[in-house]
Amino acid sequence: MRLSRPRLSGNWRGGAPLLWLAAFILIGLPMLLVLAQAIFPKLFDATDPSIAPSLDAVMRLVTSPRLLRGIVNTIVLGIVGALASTLLGAALALVVHLSDIRLRKLWMALPWIVFATPSYLKGLAWVLLMSQGGYLVYLGILSPPQASSFFGPPGLLLVMALSLFPVPYFIIRARLEGIGGEYIDAARMASAGSMRTISRIIIPMLMPAIGLSLLTTFAEIIGDFGLANTIARSMNFGLLTYNIYAATSSFPVDFPAAGAQALLLAVLVSGSVMAAAASGTQRDARFVSGRNRPLRRYRLGAWQLPAVVLLMLIVVLSAVLPLLAVTLRAFTTSLGGGLALTNFSLSAVRAVFDMSNVAGQALMSSFLYGVVAALMTVAFSALFAFKVSFASKRVRAIAVGLAMITVAVPGIILAFGYILLYDRVPGFTDLGLYGTRTLLVLGYCAAALPYCLIFMWSALDRLGPSISEASRLAGASPMQHLRRIVGPLIGRAIAAAFGVTMVRTIFELPMSQFLMPQAGPALPALIVDDFTQDRDAVACAMALVALLAVSITWGLVFASTRLNAHPKEIDP
Repeated sequence: MRLSRPRLSGNWRGGAPLLWLAAFILIGLPMLLVLAQAIFPKLFDATDPSIAPSLDAVMRLVTSPRLLRGIVNTIVLGIVGALASTLLGAALALVVHLSDIRLRKLWMALPWIVFATPSYLKGLAWVLLMSQGGYLVYLGILSPPQASSFFGPPGLLLVMALSLFPVPYFIIRARLEGIGGEYIDAARMASAGSMRTISRIIIPMLMPAIGLSLLTTFAEIIGDFGLANTIARSMNFGLLTYNIYAATSSFPVDFPAAGAQALLLAVLVSGSVMAAAASGTQRDARFVSGRNRPLRRYRLGAWQLPAVVLLMLIVVLSAVLPLLAVTLRAFTTSLGGGLALTNFSLSAVRAVFDMSNVAGQALMSSFLYGVVAALMTVAFSALFAFKVSFASKRVRAIAVGLAMITVAVPGIILAFGYILLYDRVPGFTDLGLYGTRTLLVLGYCAAALPYCLIFMWSALDRLGPSISEASRLAGASPMQHLRRIVGPLIGRAIAAAFGVTMVRTIFELPMSQFLMPQAGPALPALIVDDFTQDRDAVACAMALVALLAVSITWGLVFASTRLNAHPKEIDP
């Protein structure tokens, strides 16, 4: 029998109007301004503002060859890239979790390494590898014409697939773990071979996960700004996200074009999310029961060596080559000098650790931004999620739904909304925040808030209502209950949310690019800018140092959560 939530009174009610208002200003208002900009093109016109609605900006998406080409490129790349990424991720999940493949831990770690590497670093790495003066040409693996042919749609598709296959891998792996071994055992008893079992039993059971993978990966591709601003830009392959940035950074600023493209991007992303919900790909397909048997892995036999070689090729292409290219460039003077001993130097790395240099300042500033944004976001999300947990079921559903929707919104749309809010809206412009570090940190907080809320709600859902009822009957206030009872119980979720927010902030490109403070660029914006200005050695050195520092920090956070999860017993 399901117990009803006890009725709460006084300070224990779920009302939190100030917290809702803060969340609306952080996320809701900028998003609404993007919508308003698309419907009222002259709303924020500097010379002749008007609230007259018009479809002129939207029609430009069709009449302008450049904008139309960017839209078509984005949609086609999203569809084909989603298919390629899902195929690669599904194949990896099936081989790793259904066979006796060797080096299993390495293959299971690969998606996490690729997923944790920012997309713009992957794009920059492939430029270093495949340009005419790049490493693969220097080593004689490719000829200059072959390397040049990479910079086109097929090359971009390859980079997309190698960058985003972890997303479908995670989704399909989770569904595989829910399939009981009795289904495969029944197929074996019916003398069905491995390929027939997979095609007739496993694949049909995985279809909801495959559909969700396609839709999720499509949304990731069309909303990605990192690859659009690096390798796609070097190919002169216009994409929707970069065209939005180009419209806001041009002179004069073209807010109508940016607003119309941002609206279209939001429609495409939200459409894929709604399609996932409407098609039933997110419904529970329950294969797990108390009588489930563990999956018995198939023996690869003679296919063991080819499978290992193929997976090793994926490791090299998706992780080893990009990280190796960034590392080599960080310790060399010029790209054209190749791997000659005289070309190796520590000058770029020294520049990163020189606090009088803009690179060193950007590195320190970004880590400071990451810590401050993580503290603010985790504190706000913990308090907000805690207060909402006492609200009615309808309010809780609305809050969770809004958080899930905003997670899917590309960061570039939210960043554009912040420009409109703090550079054009009266009252907010008087605050003087535009072009400051404070606004950049607020943007980071807004981008990470939905993720933190999901972390907190997932942890709070595991706590029974009797815990809060006991605290209330004992005379404790809600804040005392949060500080003394709930906080320690959800400590692992808080630590995970802090780590994810910090890492996300340090490598967040859209906010860093759109809300660049006058005091100096943040690390992601400086990396991309230095790379485009032929200062790629310093750019790679900054990226390498940041990746190492983040890896160490995340390792410490993970170790602390493991220690907290297994406390030592103390003898009385």
